[in-house]
Amino acid sequence: MSGGLLEKAQSQDNEAVVTPDEEVTAAVEDVEDTSGGGLLERASTEGDGGPGFDSAMVKKGVAASVVALLILFVAYQAVMGFSLGGYSISVSDVDVDDSDNTLRVQVFIGTPMFKSSPSGEMNMTISNGSGPVWSGTFDASSKLSWYDVNIADFYQGNSRAAAADGSNIDYTITVELEGSTSTAYSIPGELSDRTINIVDGELSQVVSSCDCEDKNDLDHVGVKFRVGMGALDPVESDTSNLMMHINSDYTVDAEILHDGSPVFSFPTVTVNGDEASWDGGAGTVENSWLELEGEGTLTGAFNDSVSYIPRDDFYEGDDGCYTIEITVVHVSPFGEEVIGTSSQGWEFFWEYNENRDTSAGNGPDNEPGTADDKVPDPYKSPEAC
Repeated sequence: MSGGLLEKAQSQDNEAVVTPDEEVTAAVEDVEDTSGGGLLERASTEGDGGPGFDSAMVKKGVAASVVALLILFVAYQAVMGFSLGGYSISVSDVDVDDSDNTLRVQVFIGTPMFKSSPSGEMNMTISNGSGPVWSGTFDASSKLSWYDVNIADFYQGNSRAAAADGSNIDYTITVELEGSTSTAYSIPGELSDRTINIVDGELSQVVSSCDCEDKNDLDHVGVKFRVGMGALDPVESDTSNLMMHINSDYTVDAEILHDGSPVFSFPTVTVNGDEASWDGGAGTVENSWLELEGEGTLTGAFNDSVSYIPRDDFYEGDDGCYTIEITVVHVSPFGEEVIGTSSQGWEFFWEYNENRDTSAGNGPDNEPGTADDKVPDPYKSPEAC
């Protein structure tokens, strides 16, 4: 049977394969004409409403990144001590080495950009008051270095309270390298001061309990002995505890006097900075004061060892006024000889205390409560004299 369903179906399949639909072909050609060359080309030509790349915006972003990196680079150079022009130079710290009496000066040098380390001769000037007192040159080879100057080369006397009106006369340091000069750096007075101008001394009795009726059970074994050396603080009065501490090189001779006559001489003390030494001992000058250790020792109330000058070494067997005479001799050029006595003396009553009558009882009428009842003799503590 011709023209049936099977024949029609075969006929339609052959037409679909062999003969394209004209409307479909036209639609495909239209899409290709408007695509402009595929997805990549379409993405590059999208407008504001599409997801494509804007080449102008990309260029702006790159430029901003370059500027930011340049700013960070310049900031890094500044932090690392580089400058945009010549050197930048400053004094950053000072210290004193008492072992060889040198002033140590720390200098920071910022180098020009792209220069890794400084070079050339650096000039250093130290001034006191109104003008320079020393100048010298050093090879600059590092951004941060210490430079040593002998104190004796520039020392002109103390700084603190050195002016006639009691004000300070500061030592200052400036440094210069290839036309770049630092601001003036003031040396602290506690470092620059080297001259002792006031001395003092102190005695304090050392008493020990004993099973000794002949001394009323008290043994006055000796005295603790200390001396003070420093500079007078003009703001305060001249007292034993108001000296300004001085580190320097000098010797100390100290004597104990009884009613003006020497009765004991301590071995000569040599002081270097604040470290002291003498024949058979050593110590440290702290806040202007130095303990002079004697040959006597005992255990104190806190189980500590107490050193003292034995009574037999200086006590004349007679109560009276005991003072100290101190002689300080500086090592040149820090000063000359300073002689002084303690700001006060001490009157000890050791003979009296050990021989006083400590008994108590009734008077001659042997009747208690009467006016002539006997009382113990009082103990006497040391007094200023």
